[in-house]
Amino acid sequence: MSSKAYKAGIVATTVVGAALGWTAGTYVKKKRSLEENPSLFTRLRDFEQRLYHDGFQKSTELQEIRQEVENRIAEEK
Repeated sequence: MSSKAYKAGIVATTVVGAALGWTAGTYVKKKRSLEENPSLFTRLRDFEQRLYHDGFQKSTELQEIRQEVENRIAEEK
C-alpha cells in the first residue's frame, strides 16, 4: 500500500468517526432533553391523573366520615 493511500485511509476513517460521534452525541442530547422536558400534553395528562387521584382520596375520606357519623347516629337510637 502506498503512503498516499494510507494517509487517505486515515483521513477517511477520521472523518467517518467524527461524523458518527457527532450523530451519536446529537441523538443522546435530544433524547435527554425529551426526558427532562416532557411535552405539554404529557404534563397535562400527569396533572389530570394527580388531580383525579387527590379527588378520589378526598372522596374516600368523606365517605368514611359520613359512614362514621351514620354509625354513631344509629348507636344513639
